Amino acid sequence: MLHAMKRIIFYLLVSSSMVSCKQIQQATDVITQPTPREVYARDFDKEDIAYQRWLNAYEIAQKDSLQAPLPFSLSGQLQTPNYRAFSYEVPIKQGERLYATVASEPDSLQFFLEAFQKNTNDPVARSEENGTILTYLAERTDTLQIVVQPELYANGNFQLQLYTQPSYAFPVSGAGNKNVQSFWGAARDGGRRSHQGIDIFAARGTPVVAAIEGRVSSTGERGLGGKQVWLRDGLFGASLYYAHLDSIAVRTGTRVKVGDTLGFVGNTGNARTTAPHLHFGIYQGYSGAVDPYPFVAQQEIPQGTIIEVPSTALIRRNNAELRTGPSTKFTQIAGVQQKDTVAVYGQAGNWYHIQLQDSLKGFMHRSLLELLP
Repeated sequence: MLHAMKRIIFYLLVSSSMVSCKQIQQATDVITQPTPREVYARDFDKEDIAYQRWLNAYEIAQKDSLQAPLPFSLSGQLQTPNYRAFSYEVPIKQGERLYATVASEPDSLQFFLEAFQKNTNDPVARSEENGTILTYLAERTDTLQIVVQPELYANGNFQLQLYTQPSYAFPVSGAGNKNVQSFWGAARDGGRRSHQGIDIFAARGTPVVAAIEGRVSSTGERGLGGKQVWLRDGLFGASLYYAHLDSIAVRTGTRVKVGDTLGFVGNTGNARTTAPHLHFGIYQGYSGAVDPYPFVAQQEIPQGTIIEVPSTALIRRNNAELRTGPSTKFTQIAGVQQKDTVAVYGQAGNWYHIQLQDSLKGFMHRSLLELLP
């Protein structure tokens, strides 16, 4: 009886200690805000050779300079232990929102997604713990490096997708990219000035709508813009300029939601001799006018299903071109010799992300590879 009591007391003390440590760790995390990668690393002995190889793969990937034209989709296979990390440079324009997503089979696999400004070590965005999506709103035109690494003991198939979407809704009801027929920077008045916006052509009377939620800061008919509406994106945000309207449907001070009608397409002001269209502009504080097209341009979201991709391949001919991206438009970085064995990271259309035996990575066209079972 006494022995059993001692066991119960010991169990209670250990359990209490474990709960206390967990509570202390949770309280500390609120202050330090560790990354999902740092939380994951707590389960490993720092001297674990497999864990060290996993960390090394991540550090090497941060130095890669492969490029992914958007939208981009890559399917691949993971085998445990996994020592692979994927890194791609992607272009992004001010006003676009970048998405990096991973789907896997099984769907319980954990991935770490991070976005860095090129040549820096500080991430500007990352996925949440146990998350499979990263988002980043571009406040300037830039090149980002996206680094994706599966957990160490990941085993299964996955699909990585990288793409952008506009941060604003399209400002003319029922219209789209094809309706934009005059772009930012086009010459005006014989070259004396440049176009500080985009022109969206549509039938007279087509509703012009709020691209954001905000407050109407000004309306009226004046100057080159004729009948116009100014919409404010928050107290210190951008001002959206809608010009050449046939008529105005809101008053100054009105709060509007995305999609609310502000007015109707026309050709007032200095557009009297042109077909009805909306001149749409964006002005940001001290920086003035910015190109509005990336803010509203509709972009493709890649579609597809997870496919099984072999993890190794043989080179079919000598001097097979290895490139920085999945197209002949990208720079050739090496010529690989016939019958060399390479590791296959994944498939992007007709191109494969591969790694040579000397650890050099790149993309190679499927016609140059013999995939091994």
